[in-house]
Amino acid sequence: MWLLLGTTLTASFFDSLNPSAIAQQMLLQAMVKKNRHIWFFISGIGAANLMMGLAIYYGIATWISKFLTKIVNAYPLYVYGAAAIGGIVLLTVGIRLIIKTRQSNAGKNDNGCEETDNVKAPAQLSPVSLFIMGAAFCMVELTSAFPYFGFLALLTSYHLIFPLALLFMMIYNFMYMLPLILLYFGYNKLQGTTTIKKLESVLDKVSAYIVPVVISLASIFLVYYGTTALL
Repeated sequence: MWLLLGTTLTASFFDSLNPSAIAQQMLLQAMVKKNRHIWFFISGIGAANLMMGLAIYYGIATWISKFLTKIVNAYPLYVYGAAAIGGIVLLTVGIRLIIKTRQSNAGKNDNGCEETDNVKAPAQLSPVSLFIMGAAFCMVELTSAFPYFGFLALLTSYHLIFPLALLFMMIYNFMYMLPLILLYFGYNKLQGTTTIKKLESVLDKVSAYIVPVVISLASIFLVYYGTTALL
């Protein structure tokens, strides 16, 4: 059991060193209405990681994968066609959002202040949006979470009862989220300093493009997935 605990802490430590998650949280800090709302993003990552871990541990993910494969094999034209059409629609939406964002930035005056008559205040993310973004980000990142898969494989070999298996998964997830939690407290402690103000200024400009770019990238993937399968 001590070997399992040591492996849990070691694997989760290496898995937590995720520069993309840290960078994304820093970007989102500029978009939250209140600082504490970033907890919803962190919670989304933790909840998704735990749920997917349980699904893999108990074989639910394998069953879902086989079910989806059957659907694709039975109705390939409909599945790939829907993916291609959905990708085109999302690509149109993404391009329009990027154009709107560029126009909004162009509406700023020489002092960096927006013309209040023509330009709306920048949109901010709600707690629900932050939670969904955290969960979605975690699902995408799970494909490269080799330490997590190794931990789950070792955990399976112990044949633990559900409460103990859940406990070890929760320990892993806490360590996985720890850098993001420390980033939250560190960011708030340094808020108001010259360095953070400069960082927030840059992040505020970059954050406006996050949603349009993500939508555009997702649309490109769907179009590629659908068209290559149909051709």
